[in-house]
Amino acid sequence: MTRALTILAASLFACSAAQAQRTNDEIHLRATVQDVVLLSHFSGKITLVDFDPRFALTVRVESVVPTTTNFTPGAVLAFAIHSPALLFDGEAAKGKTYDFSLMREVKHGKIRFLGLRVEKARTAPVRAVPE
Repeated sequence: MTRALTILAASLFACSAAQAQRTNDEIHLRATVQDVVLLSHFSGKITLVDFDPRFALTVRVESVVPTTTNFTPGAVLAFAIHSPALLFDGEAAKGKTYDFSLMREVKHGKIRFLGLRVEKARTAPVRAVPE
């Protein structure tokens, strides 16, 4: 009986340790588009956010929630994205500020970014005015 409890406790500890080594969260960035170029024409540090990148999106960060060491207000960042048309639902406007969300996965101490998307502006529901 004691042996069975020891094995069960060790199994639970191993499972909880494995889960603690992987976390996912979402980062919200407010950033101004500086440039969008083909990835083959870009040189510099880039953050991969897509599994099939073809373009480099350069932005200037205005704000970040939650705060991270990777992205700080005022920083200029380049993201490797698949398609500006898909990301922006059309063409990205240089100089325009957008709200982005980015998934971050931390697994065994390594950070991977996934799924950069533009957050759509939310409009307030229209309420009927009593006559």
